[in-house]
Amino acid sequence: MSQTRLHATQVLYQVVHKQQHLKQAMVQHVPKQLPEQDTAWIQHACYVSLRNHFSLQKRWQKFIEKPLKDKWLGELLTLSLAQKFHMSTPDHAIVDEAIKAAKKNKKSWASGLLNKVLRLAMNDLDFKAEDEPAKYEHPQWWIDLLKKDWPKHYQHILTANNQKPPLWIRSRDTQKTYAGQPHPQIKTAWLLDDNKASTSSALLRGQFSVQDAAAQLAAEILSPQAGEFILDACAAPGGKSCHLLEKQIGIQLDILEKDAQRLKSIKQNLTRLNLHANRVIHGDATRPDQWFAGKPYDKILLDVPCSAAGVVRRNPDIKLARKPEHLQQLTALQEKILQNIAPLLKPEGWLLYVTCSVFRAENERQIKKFLATNPDFSEVKLDYNEVVECLHGVQIITGTNQMDGFYYCLLKKNP
Repeated sequence: MSQTRLHATQVLYQVVHKQQHLKQAMVQHVPKQLPEQDTAWIQHACYVSLRNHFSLQKRWQKFIEKPLKDKWLGELLTLSLAQKFHMSTPDHAIVDEAIKAAKKNKKSWASGLLNKVLRLAMNDLDFKAEDEPAKYEHPQWWIDLLKKDWPKHYQHILTANNQKPPLWIRSRDTQKTYAGQPHPQIKTAWLLDDNKASTSSALLRGQFSVQDAAAQLAAEILSPQAGEFILDACAAPGGKSCHLLEKQIGIQLDILEKDAQRLKSIKQNLTRLNLHANRVIHGDATRPDQWFAGKPYDKILLDVPCSAAGVVRRNPDIKLARKPEHLQQLTALQEKILQNIAPLLKPEGWLLYVTCSVFRAENERQIKKFLATNPDFSEVKLDYNEVVECLHGVQIITGTNQMDGFYYCLLKKNP
């Protein structure tokens, strides 16, 4: 088992200190020949460690006299305490395997430190999170921004972010029932009781797709009609594209994605579901002059790159990787995409602006800025039970009816 600890610590080190995405770190630093159960353990241990990283770090830092220079060792301590407080691993096994993992990584010198600090931290049952990052398991800047944006909802959002995500599916057959709960408004959405369904043969056969109910609202709002010419920009991994094609067979859909690797995932999803787009375009949403064929669109789905602050429970590495300056870069990119894609819409056409974020800077403030400089567009009001109305558009607060956090604003091009 020390080998699994070694690989898990390396993954955590890459995520926390090298800003590598968790999924990429898993691919690069977990050997493919490992037994499936060991790989599953590593993934679970990393998710748990990242969800609770701030408090776990505080637990071991309490018993270190000087700041620990060896960052890898710090992640081994964090991982070890995750096993104690969140994974029900016996104390003796935690200490023994941590020391063995350190030795495998040529850090035998750390054996005494690991033994001492882990035993003290594991027996410190009076530990209390005294600062907000340790209490809420988020960086301070993130907490402060949520307090400002959502004074009534910020605690709910932070709590939901730290929970294990539920399994929502999008069913192709709205008459079919599943072991779980149907969404009250979205007929294709089911909240399943069994998480194993995400690897079932029914998924592989295309009977359903894994997609959060909040994300399924996009196709509901856009309401594709037969014969319409529609663009899905920034489309990877293609869940919303496929939903549009499933919802209305008779549409012409152009699918746009800048990232060549992520474009492959769109094509794989289309193949699995036996769906056909008009064009699958490898192109940049800020440069339509390079790929736009000249025929304006009836409707545009614009799911822009964002902080992903509404899907942290599915990607706990985000809260450690994101920095305030990233938000500034993203809002500048969002503005550029919106300004360049909007002219491709027909008069009286619809543009649906979407993010999986809860930060107002990426959402209503983007729309406010856009409407101020584009008088030929106006907002179409949305009416759904599970949303909070914003200055422009609506917000699904993370955790509402167990959904992810999503923002939607429907714009119409005036004739």
